[in-house]
Amino acid sequence: MKFAFALPFVAAADVPLTMSWEDWKTEFGMTFNGDEEDSKRSVYEANVATIEAENSKNNTYTLGVNQFAHLTEDEFVAQFTGGEDGSALGPDDAHMGELEIGERASSVDWTTKSGVVNKVKNQGQCGSCWAFSAVGTVESAYALAAGRLGSYSEQQLVDCDHRSHGCKGGFNQLGMSYIGSTGSFSESGYPYKGKDGTCRASQCSKALPAGTVTGYRSVKGKTAVLESALNSQPVSVTVKAGLSWQLYRKGVLSKECGALGRPNHAVIAVGYDADTFKIRNSWGKIWGEHGYVRLSKHDSNPFCLFKQTPFVPTISADVTV
Repeated sequence: MKFAFALPFVAAADVPLTMSWEDWKTEFGMTFNGDEEDSKRSVYEANVATIEAENSKNNTYTLGVNQFAHLTEDEFVAQFTGGEDGSALGPDDAHMGELEIGERASSVDWTTKSGVVNKVKNQGQCGSCWAFSAVGTVESAYALAAGRLGSYSEQQLVDCDHRSHGCKGGFNQLGMSYIGSTGSFSESGYPYKGKDGTCRASQCSKALPAGTVTGYRSVKGKTAVLESALNSQPVSVTVKAGLSWQLYRKGVLSKECGALGRPNHAVIAVGYDADTFKIRNSWGKIWGEHGYVRLSKHDSNPFCLFKQTPFVPTISADVTV
C-alpha cells in the first residue's frame, strides 16, 4: 500500500460522511496493490456500515470516512497511537510533586488565545503520540511563561529519548523530563520524519536550552482537578482511542473507561466547558473537528482519561514575559 506521511489537505467538513470505495481512494490519494485492494476494500465497506449504523442512533457525535477508514481497529491502534502504560513508573528526579487545586473558570479554551497553542501536527504512521503530547504541552507552557510560542522537535524525542521506544510507543512525562535535562531543538532544525532514526542531537543548535523545563507536575484527581490545571495551561493526558476515535468526524464522544480499559494514546487537553473537555490530537487537521475532539464530562472517566495521571511541565522561574 502506498500511504504518504504528508497527506494532501482535505477539509473534513467538506468530505461526505460516506462515499464509494473509488471516490474515497481518490479523495485521500490512496492506491493499493494486488490482493491488498480486495482486503482493504472489505475493511472499508465494513467501516462504512459501522458509520451508518452509529449515525442512525442519534448519538452526540458523528462518524465519517477519513484517512483511517481502510483500517481495522487493531491496525489503527497499532499504527496511529503509541501511549504506553506509565502507571508502574516511579517518579523520577524531574517530578515536582502534585499540582495544587486552584480556582476554576466556567470554561477555558487555550486555542482561542493568541500565541499559546500551535497548529495541529501529524504523527503519521509512527507510535509517537507520547512525543507530540510532551512537546505540545512544553510549547504552550513556555509560550505562557515567556510570551513566545516556538515549535519544537518531536523527532528529537523519537530518536534520542531512549527511556521510551520511539515509534513503538513511549511516556509523555519522560519526554518532558528529557526536554528539561537536554533542551529541545526547533521543528525546522530537527524536522519530523515519522520513523525511528539515529539521534542527531550533537548536530543542531538548541532552540530551548536545557534547564528551561525544570520538570513536571502530576495532576491527580478527576474532573475538578483537570479543570483547575487547565486554568493555568494545556495538560498532557492519555486516553483509550478505538473505533469511535478512528472514524470520528464531529460532536461529543462519550464512553466510560470500563474495568479493563487501558489508555493507548497521549494527547493534550486544551480546554473545557460545562459539558466537555476539548482535546488536541496529533493526526492532522483533516481528522475530527480540524484536529480536535470533544469528550463528555458526564462520563466519570471518559475514554480512560483519568486512568493514568495527567502531567504539566514546569518552566524555570528565570523565564518571564
